Amino acid sequence: MCYSKTSLFVNTLGLMAVIATQLHVANSLMLLSDVPTPSFIIDLQALRRIAEPPLNDNGEIPCIRCPKNNLLLQPVARDNDSDNARHNQSNNVISCHFQIIDGQPAIGYLHSTVTRGRGDAIPGEDEPISTFLAEIDLDPTLCFSDAHLVLGLNNHHVGSYYWARSAGAGSSMEAPGVGYGNSSESNSKGVLRWLDEGGPTACNSNDGKCSEWVNFLRRQDTVQLLPHDGQDTLLEFYKRYGLSSSSIDEDETGGTSRIFGISNEGRPMGSEPAVVCEWRCTNEEVI
Repeated sequence: MCYSKTSLFVNTLGLMAVIATQLHVANSLMLLSDVPTPSFIIDLQALRRIAEPPLNDNGEIPCIRCPKNNLLLQPVARDNDSDNARHNQSNNVISCHFQIIDGQPAIGYLHSTVTRGRGDAIPGEDEPISTFLAEIDLDPTLCFSDAHLVLGLNNHHVGSYYWARSAGAGSSMEAPGVGYGNSSESNSKGVLRWLDEGGPTACNSNDGKCSEWVNFLRRQDTVQLLPHDGQDTLLEFYKRYGLSSSSIDEDETGGTSRIFGISNEGRPMGSEPAVVCEWRCTNEEVI
């Protein structure tokens, strides 16, 4: 079969247009690993399921009210296109307690970056060294030192075969035997360590995967924890980060509320969640 130079030229232009579109989408896509840490992450798909009646995953992002402290969060779109602009006009307000229920996907996560791994333990500061796992940039005062490590939303340590454990309810599955607390009295960072000096042998689950991976955390890895009081933790994030700017694209030195919405809708199976919005508090009574 023969093709004229004109048809080949047209086909080439069409292919270039498709590639350009795909590159634009890729460049505009914000993933969980792109957000500043520490951050409070809200799983939109899990949030929509608790609405009465449940909301469809149709792109609409509801407002959130925390009954405990009357905190009201309204979504701010990532950009100014027509779809995202519609998110700010939602009339749906979901009352959310951010409860942790076994076997169900969590709604709120604490997203943090590892600043030191096991190999970076400091004698005299990280004692006992045998239980030290990692230092993370999540200040324990943000969650009142009351949170636990989970398998997480973008855990690359469990391997490609095991990705399903970090999908759906598996993302909020506890890493057994791992505790979280203060790094030191003068340090605003937190520490992950084994609760037993026997480490994974004494603390791990039978399948050997739920917490064994924590041994291999390295600097710049990200992890997620579940706060035991999501409503008060959200209030602390708002007080500390949410009073400066309304742009999701500000740098990590300030300018964002650090409260982001993520979703796996339309994403390939096992891929990292996309960031679809940021929430801002508009109720001045809680300040």
